[in-house]
Amino acid sequence: MKALPRLALVLALGCALAPGARAEPLQTVLMVSIDALHPTALRPDVAPTLETLKHPGQFTLEGRSVTPPQTLIAHTALLTGLTPEQSGKQDNNWKPGQAQVSHETLLDVAKRQGFDTAYFYAKPKLGYLVSASISQQALARDDGVERVQEFLSQPGPRFVFLHLSGLDDVGPDSGWLSPAYLEELRYIDRSLAPLVAQVRARGAYLMLITSDHAGHERLHGTTHPEDFKLPVLLEASQALPNLLRDGLSITRIKSVVQEAMNLIGEMP
Repeated sequence: MKALPRLALVLALGCALAPGARAEPLQTVLMVSIDALHPTALRPDVAPTLETLKHPGQFTLEGRSVTPPQTLIAHTALLTGLTPEQSGKQDNNWKPGQAQVSHETLLDVAKRQGFDTAYFYAKPKLGYLVSASISQQALARDDGVERVQEFLSQPGPRFVFLHLSGLDDVGPDSGWLSPAYLEELRYIDRSLAPLVAQVRARGAYLMLITSDHAGHERLHGTTHPEDFKLPVLLEASQALPNLLRDGLSITRIKSVVQEAMNLIGEMP
């Protein structure tokens, strides 16, 4: 008779692990765009927090921005999955009161799938990408990480896009990959550490870290090959098929995130 409870436990575990059992629903999607991040700067001694996303996650240091590789044009491509020609956003300017994005963005997709959404950005021009699907949004040059932490402290499925811009100031002033540039990245990496830990503790998650463009010497936004470079780091709470390939275009990141979101919480 004592064997029956043990048998019941075995059967219950078998049902939980059997084909057709569902994994934990996706709770958190965090996307971070570190403006002007050059892939070569991602070293263990400079960005140890970001380094942890590479393994067992997946990454490429061979991502490519759009032409021209400039902040608003590239972020529009990132969130819509469209080239500048397709989206119509071919200039790098926007001011409050002007027309905003009319194409579907990843935030629209997330809202439709039942996520509360947040969008925090460090440059006013990125207000162009605000849409009605965003639950919370703010121009947050200095407190973006803290705003995301507060947003994620609430229960329920949450999708956040965070834009950080410090490197885009230091690059033109001191040079891409200069000591000052690397020190700014160290600061950014340290600030992201508690946020990454918070995401990992919320349940099933997806994190993607990328950029909009890089630069060379003290220049960016030109046709120089270095200006087009960007990294893509992807970590999830469960193993995913390889979604990243060398030469990944910034316009394909939207479909990568959508595919990953669909996989997490589906059949294990």
